[in-house]
Amino acid sequence: MAMRATQWEFRHRTWLIFGIFCVGLACYGFDPHNSGQVVASWLRAHVAFLRAHSQQSSVRGIFLLGALVVGIGAMIRTWGAAYLRAEVQQDSKLRTERLVADGPFRYTRNPLYLGILIGVLGAGVLCSPAGWALQMALSVVFVYRLILREEGELLTTQSESFRAYCRVVPRLLPAIKPRVPVSGARPHWREAFAVQAPWWGIAAANVTWAITLRPSLAFAMAGAGFVFHVGQKYVLKVYARSVATAKGTR
Repeated sequence: MAMRATQWEFRHRTWLIFGIFCVGLACYGFDPHNSGQVVASWLRAHVAFLRAHSQQSSVRGIFLLGALVVGIGAMIRTWGAAYLRAEVQQDSKLRTERLVADGPFRYTRNPLYLGILIGVLGAGVLCSPAGWALQMALSVVFVYRLILREEGELLTTQSESFRAYCRVVPRLLPAIKPRVPVSGARPHWREAFAVQAPWWGIAAANVTWAITLRPSLAFAMAGAGFVFHVGQKYVLKVYARSVATAKGTR
């Protein structure tokens, strides 16, 4: 299928998503206005209650709302990662040896990608209006391509079990009630929060902007989350190689 992400895109999905954020921020080059400030100004012009407060208060409110939205996306991804496990989520290869249908996977087939789109929506206040729109559009297209690739592979490897799962669980927008019974799998929350550090870093960046009104500190906070993610991903891979080597020498 032409719309499916390539193997190269899947292998480098983390860097490509990071690249989408960079593209959004680069739009400041021709659109120098910040989305949070633009939205705050528009609301103050149309909502009498907000005109009784300062522009700074409105900006702070917008960024806190953005942090809440990013936090919702991050929590959905963390919930899904707790059942998917870090070694699967961070693997550069597509892992289809087992079908996960616990936690948020009982409501939507792709909670991790749903979390990305919600997170990007909330992160848009860090960008210019043009950057926000471009970032959102690129994310929707890329996520859709990744979903098509993963589901295509799962149809090949899991066959009828995945078809049955698809018949009852929505692809992206979650069902109100769980569509499949719980299997009793145990979530691993500590590693899940570590894996989702970039998204929690973006939520923290929005909060930092709201408190300090200093973009440089906000971007530093977001960058710290991504650096932590890359670092722990590298450590996890080194550890996995060492374990595999130790087993091979026995």
